[in-house]
Amino acid sequence: MVKQAGRLLLNAGWAAMILLLPVTSMPLVVRLVGSDAVAAPSGLILLALVVGWLIPSWLRGGRLPWTAVPLVAFVGVALGVTLRAVFVELPGYKGISALRNSIQAVLTLGVGVSFYLAGSAWGQRRDRLGTALRWINWSGAVVILYCLLQAGMWQFNHRYPQWMKDFHDLYSIGPLYRQRVSGFTLEPSWLANQLNLLYLPIWIGAVVTRQSAHKLRWGKWIAEDGLLVGGVAALGLSLSRVGLLALFLLVGYGMLLWNVRLARKIQESWQRRHASGGQARWVQGAVLGGMAVVYAGALLGLGWVLSRLDPRMAQLFQFELGSENPLLRYANQLMFAARMVYWQAGWGVFTAHPWLGVGLGNAGFFLPDTLQGYAHGLFEVRDLLYRSGSLLNIKSIWVRLLAETGIVGFSVFISWLVSLWFATLGLVRQPDRQLRMIGWVGRLVILAYLVEGFSVDTFAFPYPWLTLGWVSGAALIAAKEENDIAGSSVT
Repeated sequence: MVKQAGRLLLNAGWAAMILLLPVTSMPLVVRLVGSDAVAAPSGLILLALVVGWLIPSWLRGGRLPWTAVPLVAFVGVALGVTLRAVFVELPGYKGISALRNSIQAVLTLGVGVSFYLAGSAWGQRRDRLGTALRWINWSGAVVILYCLLQAGMWQFNHRYPQWMKDFHDLYSIGPLYRQRVSGFTLEPSWLANQLNLLYLPIWIGAVVTRQSAHKLRWGKWIAEDGLLVGGVAALGLSLSRVGLLALFLLVGYGMLLWNVRLARKIQESWQRRHASGGQARWVQGAVLGGMAVVYAGALLGLGWVLSRLDPRMAQLFQFELGSENPLLRYANQLMFAARMVYWQAGWGVFTAHPWLGVGLGNAGFFLPDTLQGYAHGLFEVRDLLYRSGSLLNIKSIWVRLLAETGIVGFSVFISWLVSLWFATLGLVRQPDRQLRMIGWVGRLVILAYLVEGFSVDTFAFPYPWLTLGWVSGAALIAAKEENDIAGSSVT
């Protein structure tokens, strides 16, 4: 009876955590944890799961996936360089405590790593993995419906009704955006991050492998077909430029694999008919080149559509080479310059401290000194420098890793992603469709993270950590099954 109650409580905890993943900045949680942005209720449930389930399971002999080794090494490096920074005099900035900032940064890293480790432990059983995917689909369906409702209200009324504003204030400290949907997140770019690193990879993986988390089917159609269409629509309605670029990369990657396969078939067919390897290779190259032209045209077409739909992109095709700082001026035309100057300032911190960085949470103290002169002409930068009491953010996880952990920390973190990529290579070759699907999910998440990493600079978003944790758990399942097959064949 006690064990059954424990299993029910564990399943309820995981269900609640997954169903609450769409909420990123709940006011109640903000007041509770003292965060000014990322304050997800799912993180509180995660804490209970770690204490009540994950740690006890390790004490009972639970397995840590081999893909976690580089991540554990990165945590060690990050803690080391941060402790080192305690004994280094940092530039003062508006009386902000460097120690408190470092502790908060370490805690956010701990949140992300905990999501990964919990996901990897949960993903080591097929039944649990399938259940989690069903919960993901249900939460994603709610996100899609709410995004469509937001878009519809704005499209037909050009304002949001009071009941929607009141409901919004219950789960977010941010505003509702004009012409852009944000779902249950703080802002539209966070919705795009959520879709690209959690929902869309899972739905694309299901569509590609035809592996549904649900038993119900409509002929050849599965639930994930409709969810994928709805998810892409929600991403488009967010008008997140980085998010759309990440989606374009995912689509481009899938099409590239298809094109390579198509070109290989054409080459083999040509060789059978004409017995000329040189001509066959020329035909294969022509096919790939033609597809590259098609994709370049599609990218330009996407840019043209955005320039008509999004006022920020109206001057997308207007670039002046003769102007001073042409790249930054062009970025400013697209209302993107602030991010670029933050990246440049973060790069300046890295070049001054290349090997070990300045420690987690400390880059912001150096940014005012590394900002270029052009940055002071931007309203957003001036507002943060002279009217805000917060540190500047680098706005890119990749530049932040370089600035705060140096070449050493950045290299170890990338090695973790590389180890996960190799794990997906084995998974996508599995005969089992569920494992093959998770392999696709891992690939797509890593690719999307490369782009989304230029939009956010926090470790606290759970989406890549959780999905990559499931990839690690699935890799252990595959390894165990292969060992069992090898053992049975020997006996």
